[in-house]
Order: sequence, then C-alpha cells, then structure tokens
Amino acid sequence: MIREPESLKVHVLADALALDIHRATTTLPELERLIFGAQLRGAALAAPLHIRAGCAKPSAQDFLMELEEAASAAAQCHYLLTLARRVGMLPEAACATLEEQALHLVRSLLLLMKAERGRQRSQAMNSAPSLTV
Repeated sequence: MIREPESLKVHVLADALALDIHRATTTLPELERLIFGAQLRGAALAAPLHIRAGCAKPSAQDFLMELEEAASAAAQCHYLLTLARRVGMLPEAACATLEEQALHLVRSLLLLMKAERGRQRSQAMNSAPSLTV
C-alpha cells in the first residue's frame, strides 16, 4: 500500500524538526558543527527519510518497520538536544523548543504505530475464514 508522505502528520512534524535543527546547528562553532552538529542533523534527517521510505513500501509490515526506525531517530534527536542544552552548546530556549518538537514527533510516531498495528490486526481478523457449524 503506497502512501503519500505529505499527507501524514508525522512526516510534516519530522520535516519541520529536520529544518529547525539544521538552522540551529549552523550557529555552532566550527568543530562542534562538524562533529556534534553532523550527528544531530543526521538523526534529524533520518526520521523523515524513514517515513518516506515506509510510504513507498508495498506492505503494511514494512511501513511499520520504517516508522519504528523514524521513532528511533527522533528519540536520538531528543537525547542529543538535551545533551546540547546541558553542555551549553545551543541556547537554552532554542533547545527547549527543539526538544519539545522531537518528543512530540516520537509520541506521534508511537501513536501512529499503535493505530497501524490495530488496523493490521483488524484486517487479519476480517480476512480470516469463519468457522460456521
């Protein structure tokens, strides 16, 4: 089942987070930008990429696996942002906003995965042969 990524709220959230993290990391000093910034941008970019990859997969199970990877990437972003705030690498206010975005994305992905699993179970039950006596 091919889906349109732009129609998914989680893709919109992931895309916005990736853009906002990219903008925030351009202000880092050169060494931090090259090492820490690259890691943070990579994790931020992985979330929308996994969502898009899942949308292109033909099976619901493959879609679900890509959503799990996106949630993992978003959780990594959240941790890296908390680290950046605690060591003073990024301004406190910017980190707080980005951390909330990342956490909202993780929660939204988890809710979508739960709904997708329920949909898959429902379809499996509806397609199972009925036993009539």
